[in-house]
This record gives sequence, C-alpha cells and structure tokens, in this order.
Amino acid sequence: MFSTEFRQKYALTDQGVKNTKKGAFWTVIVNLIVMGGVSILYRMMSCFMETMTEGAPLPGAPSLIALVLLFVFLSFLTHLQQYKATYGLVYNEVRTTRLSLAERLRKLPLGYFGKRDLADLTETLMGDVNRMEHVWSHVLGYLYGSYISTAVIAVGLILCDWRLALVCLWGVPVAFGLLFGSRRITSRSAEQTKKAAVIVSDGIQEALENVREIRATNQEDRYLERLNRKIDEHERIMIRGELGTGLFVNAASVIMRLGAATTILVGANLILSGRIDFMLLFLFLLVIT
Repeated sequence: MFSTEFRQKYALTDQGVKNTKKGAFWTVIVNLIVMGGVSILYRMMSCFMETMTEGAPLPGAPSLIALVLLFVFLSFLTHLQQYKATYGLVYNEVRTTRLSLAERLRKLPLGYFGKRDLADLTETLMGDVNRMEHVWSHVLGYLYGSYISTAVIAVGLILCDWRLALVCLWGVPVAFGLLFGSRRITSRSAEQTKKAAVIVSDGIQEALENVREIRATNQEDRYLERLNRKIDEHERIMIRGELGTGLFVNAASVIMRLGAATTILVGANLILSGRIDFMLLFLFLLVIT
C-alpha cells in the first residue's frame, strides 16, 4: 500500500509515510468508535422494543449514561489523536518540503534561473506545496483509513445478514469506480488550472519588475487590463474545473445514498415475508447513516 511508487507519487519523505500510516490508523479507530456509538443506540432501541412487546424491564439509567459517557470520552480522545496525526504532523512535513526545495534552489547555478520562469518556480514552492499539503492532511490518512474501516464494517454486516449487506453496500464500489474513472478528466482540469495560475503569477511579477517603466510611460491602464484578463481567464478555468470535479463527487455521493433506499425497500420486503425482524433492519439503517 505504501510502496516506493506511493512515496514518489505524493512526494513523501520517510516521515511523511509514517505520518500517513498514523493518520490511516487513527481514522480506522475513529470509524470503529463511531460504530460503537451505533451499537449503543441499537442496544437502547432493542431494550425499548423488548419492553413494548414482551414487558421486559428497562435497563437502569446509570448503565446507559455510563456507556454514553464512555463513548463521548473515547470519541474525543480518538478524534484528538486523529487530528494530530493528519494535521499536526503534516505541517512539519510541509516545512521540511519547502526547506528542502529552497536548499536545492540555493545550490543551483545562477544561469539556471535565467533559463526558467520565476513565476513557475514561485507557483511550485507555494501553490504546488499547498496542494500537496491538502492531500497529505485531508486525503491520504482519511482515504486509506476509510478503505480499512469500510472493509471491517462490511464484513460485520455480511455476518449479520448478507442480503441486507449487499443492498446496503452496492453503492460503495460503484461510487469509487466513478471517482477513479474520472481521474483523467479531473487531472487535466487541475493541470489547466495550474497553468492559468502560473500565467497570473507571471503577469503580477512582470508588473512589479517593470513598475517604474510602466509609470514613466503611463501604461498603468494597459497593464492592469492585461492582468485582469489573465485573472478572469484563471477564474473561468478554475470554475470549470471545480464544476467538473463537483459533478463527479456529488454523483458518487448520490449513488452511495441510494444504498439507504434499497436497504429500506429490500428490508421491508424481508420483514413482510418473515425472514428478518425489524431490529435487524433498524441496525442496518443506523450503520448506513
């Protein structure tokens, strides 16, 4: 999972790989703790149903309160550890990356900078690293942690009832397939957005470097008009890219939410035919929410 290709793809150091593993680990723990909260709700509802149908006594309030307090404490503790692993450690990685890039640039001969676009270098140091920071902190740990926790929860659901598990989880592979299938389109949009951002940075840098000549020749309006056109073009490309990405992401989200509808339909049919009871369907509805 965390091979050399993975490190190169996301520009991770050895410490960055360790941070990703920690983030994935604590994401799994957080998701399983959430399922623990679901089990508490299921237990409470089960007790109420037994009281209503069989006249069984309700469990004591102290035991339920103790379970809720334990859940809140564990949830806070694990979320805190997840935050430290996915955000706190990442900031050190970003600092190391920027310092290593700056150190590499410092060792390059001056002729290198004469051949390269300084706006492109600036965009790499600031924009690209910012985007990688977002991936390190918001994506990798959560994504791989969700892979593992979803697999664990799916196995648990299949052991409870494979029929409801199938109608509950069918949207997950379809949604992931849609997202992974759209990577080429979203990557192309991201590359176009980056090129437009470099053009804007280049225009700003050009104006700053030639500000005396611009003022001396009374060319402020012309330069500002050109810069505004570049900014507007960057905005159009960014909106188009965000719209395309948003369509795929929201379509995947809708597909996953359809699992709730199919679970209700199939579960109601299984209840009417006497093959499952209401509490099992209630458990699945809790889990998929």
